[in-house]
Amino acid sequence: MSSAAGCRMIRRLCTKARFWLLIAVTLVSACNRSEWRELPVNDGAFSILMRGDPQYRRQQVQTPGGKMFAHLYSSDRPDSYFAIGYADYPLSLVVGGSSDQLFSSVRETWLKRIEGKLVASDNTLKLDGTYPGSAFEAVGTVNGTAAFLQARLYLVDQRLYQIVAIGRKDELSQGLINRYMNSFKLIPQSETGVIQIEPKAR
Repeated sequence: MSSAAGCRMIRRLCTKARFWLLIAVTLVSACNRSEWRELPVNDGAFSILMRGDPQYRRQQVQTPGGKMFAHLYSSDRPDSYFAIGYADYPLSLVVGGSSDQLFSSVRETWLKRIEGKLVASDNTLKLDGTYPGSAFEAVGTVNGTAAFLQARLYLVDQRLYQIVAIGRKDELSQGLINRYMNSFKLIPQSETGVIQIEPKAR
């Protein structure tokens, strides 16, 4: 093979290599962009990364202390479910009570939903170094399929936040769950009506 022919072959190979490299970079960029984007909720005074266009539900709930409204943003897929919910609890249910009791009640509700059992829990979390929080993991079933659940709960004055991820075993990465959970943050709220309560010493 002449040197000129060899150079032409090398140029063709380089061109092909650049083409496939461009395809790979494009695919990686698309995956990185994916469906995930920040969801700021001013009325809820929080933001979080959420997949796609989440569904929103508002439900009135009767409690021993009176009625309250629960708000839920969720993204549901065949292999996973991500949700962020919040509700402003009646003052009588918060003042003088224990955040641990509230966390335990909410945790039991989620366990019943997946007919599951608790694997681990941690009631030492703090949001912004101030507000009490709890994290727990559970295993159970969803529509007859083995699944796991991870959740974080935060009590900010009267408001309880619930951040939940449910997935099929071995089909939802822990890294993705951590990214979702860790993206939650409080943002300034413009509406009035929420009474500020100093967190109790634990």
